[in-house]
Amino acid sequence: MYSRLLLTFAIMFAGLLIPPLFAVLSVDQQSMLVELPSILFLLVIVLSHFFKQGRSGFAALLMLVAYNLIQLRLQTPLAIGSTLLEYYFLVLLLPANLVLLLFLPERALFSFKALSYHAIFIFQAAAYYWFIQPEQLPLVTHLLTAIEPWLLALGDVSVLPNILLGLLICAVLTAAILMLFRDVASDQAFLSALLACTLTVVEFEQQWISASMFMMSAVVLLLCILKRSHEQAFIDELTGIPGRRALNIDLAQLTGKFSIAMLDIDRFKKFNDTYGHDIGDTVLKMVAVQLILVKGRGKVYRYGGEEFTIVFKGKSAADCVGYLDEIRLLIADYPFQIRQPIERRELQLDERNSKKGVDKTVNTKSKADSSITEVNKTVQVTISIGVAQGRSSMTCPEEVIKAADQLLYKAKEAGRNQVCA
Repeated sequence: MYSRLLLTFAIMFAGLLIPPLFAVLSVDQQSMLVELPSILFLLVIVLSHFFKQGRSGFAALLMLVAYNLIQLRLQTPLAIGSTLLEYYFLVLLLPANLVLLLFLPERALFSFKALSYHAIFIFQAAAYYWFIQPEQLPLVTHLLTAIEPWLLALGDVSVLPNILLGLLICAVLTAAILMLFRDVASDQAFLSALLACTLTVVEFEQQWISASMFMMSAVVLLLCILKRSHEQAFIDELTGIPGRRALNIDLAQLTGKFSIAMLDIDRFKKFNDTYGHDIGDTVLKMVAVQLILVKGRGKVYRYGGEEFTIVFKGKSAADCVGYLDEIRLLIADYPFQIRQPIERRELQLDERNSKKGVDKTVNTKSKADSSITEVNKTVQVTISIGVAQGRSSMTCPEEVIKAADQLLYKAKEAGRNQVCA
């Protein structure tokens, strides 16, 4: 998380180095680069629709509208007409909407559930359009006269009042904190958009600043979309390790000697039936976390259900036994704790007694007390492993997997919690 946060800040601040480069380009090249952010934002919007990443799509839509407003409406001196008020509107509304989307649930960009989001944006666009009409100029002048003393009470930075700069910094910090404390891929996109907005308005008098910063934000948005799409395709959502599709692709590229280990959690179905699927999911996560510690440069995949696969390149099965035995013992020695509310245990006991025809009366007060009491129970989780070796010129990986699977069942028949090679 920290590396992604620092990388986002580094990319966006690197955008400050781009405006001087515009000066050495031809007029046609400059025009092309000015249009590039709009093209990239449109691309993000299209990809967000197909890859079901509506939050990033909404961020791109907001940035697209803001960028075109800057290019079409804010290229004249701020003292002329309603330009200054439009500038203040942009500084307030763009970060406010981006922060709002940070806390709203994921919605597909073009879906019925997202109509409320579109309604909010359309209402703001209508209000903005009404204010910029020439007949509203007296009202605009009156509003500027009324709000400017308040906005400038704390001074200004460049053409940006300090009070607005403070709000922008708060928005950036909000996105950064959320990015650190929750694992939501689109948070990085929102942080880049807020940084682009902040750096643009702070350096607003610098030529080409909006094109540079919004282009960098569009690149980060595009990378986030592609990264998230890759994770959806190849990373197992529950355990966070590569899934079956990633395994199949990597197996097709194996060369030379290799070994494949098939691993299975012992008595996992019984575990699920006894403690529930939520606890079962926690077991899968714990096992995955331990497996990625395997030595010998083994790469771990979730094969499906409670089965995992480890691929060792350039290793024989005999070489891998030590690595696998070490990881087997690590999991077997892990103190896996299960927290069960007493009330649930009493209800399970009631169900058993009712089946036996026993009438048991439970005191209401004791039930109320037991609902806030938990019992910690430590259980042992073990795995059985089968490992087989192959060579790309002689055996296909599917045959090696089949052989490893047969050895896995041999390990289970021999008493479980062991490696069979």
